[in-house]
Amino acid sequence: MTSVPQTPAQVTLGVISAVMAILGGIVLLAGGLVLFAAATGQVDAFDSGLSIAGITLSGWSPLGLAVVVLGAGVLLCVTAWLGLVASRSSGRVGPYRFLCYLVGLVLLVAILWSWGAGTVLIFNPIVLSATITYVVVCSSLADRVQREHDEGVRGESFLLDGHQRALRLLSEVLMVSAALNAVITVILWYAISQLDPSQTVTLGSASLMAGQLAGRALTAGLVSSAVNLIVGSLGFRGANQPEKIRPFLWVSAISLAYAAVQLVGAILSSGSLGSVQTSSITDALLYGACTYLSVKIRRQSRGHKGAATGGEMSC
Repeated sequence: MTSVPQTPAQVTLGVISAVMAILGGIVLLAGGLVLFAAATGQVDAFDSGLSIAGITLSGWSPLGLAVVVLGAGVLLCVTAWLGLVASRSSGRVGPYRFLCYLVGLVLLVAILWSWGAGTVLIFNPIVLSATITYVVVCSSLADRVQREHDEGVRGESFLLDGHQRALRLLSEVLMVSAALNAVITVILWYAISQLDPSQTVTLGSASLMAGQLAGRALTAGLVSSAVNLIVGSLGFRGANQPEKIRPFLWVSAISLAYAAVQLVGAILSSGSLGSVQTSSITDALLYGACTYLSVKIRRQSRGHKGAATGGEMSC
């Protein structure tokens, strides 16, 4: 089967759009729960002192918060859908590019209006993250894809068998999970950094002061995201071009061995499989599948080259 021609910019746009789709779904679910609580009378829909997890949001009612959250979720989902369309066809990047610039303009107007009202809105974490996402990341990718389309740049397409398509899917999952992990890491870091630096925070079996944990969480999370992104990129390249699968094969085999040692050690220390963390099992299964697919693709590469440009096999 011939894959859809995609340039690196389109692949990146597809990954970011997939992350935005997942986040949009989560935001819609959160807004729906707040709206459901207000509609069923569990909370006063017009109470201006809404309290969530012990934090009072002064000036926010459940109904108002639900509308804003649902609107943000819809915006994320629409952006993700237009981005996924553009990632598969550069000629359809116009609506995505227009939306990104429109959101950027609205954010700029809101920031300038807040300055006039005596409020520094740019440092609000929600406004700051939205500005970085739409103005820096999404708009830049949209411009890149539009420029490539105008210049007639066409991404490569590849003839893929079942093993290559499966590995491409796993690699995309790794890259999406890396981006999500980075987002969650930044949110966790911000939440912990707002605490008293001397306050003790317990995560799992470890107890650290908030001042120590914030820096460690940010570093560990971003390093883990970077590693997963590199591994996913290697797998994506190897799935498209079997002759370049060897680096991913080595990484998968080493990761599988490490995950297996961790899993066996956890079973021996706990005495049963039921008490082992789910992440240890999923890591072993994931890298086991990656190693198996890599071996199959490696054997295939000895017979022919799997890459093709414009849908034509290069032998």
